[in-house]
Amino acid sequence: MNFGCAGDPDIKNCAFCGEKVQIADKLMVDREIIHKGCFNCCYCGAKLQAGNAAMEQSFFNRYGPRWYCAGALGNCALVPVAQKDAKLKERGLNVKKTVKAKK
Repeated sequence: MNFGCAGDPDIKNCAFCGEKVQIADKLMVDREIIHKGCFNCCYCGAKLQAGNAAMEQSFFNRYGPRWYCAGALGNCALVPVAQKDAKLKERGLNVKKTVKAKK
């Protein structure tokens, strides 16, 4: 009798850092899979919570998903885009992480 063994789970890469995300460390935010530890404000570095974070959509194509404090956690989401962009460059988060294709 087979009880539906799923085999190895499909392990995805973190949309933020590009590293593999194990099931126990997986968080899905705005349809993006990330490490729980990667879900921090890209402006002030504060730990974020679902419902109190906002993604900067204008950065998505250049840098990938970047989240900011919103609501009860703070107002970094309201900081002008130019300041957010400068902070990303200062913190070294200005490059979209990509995974090399398998040969």
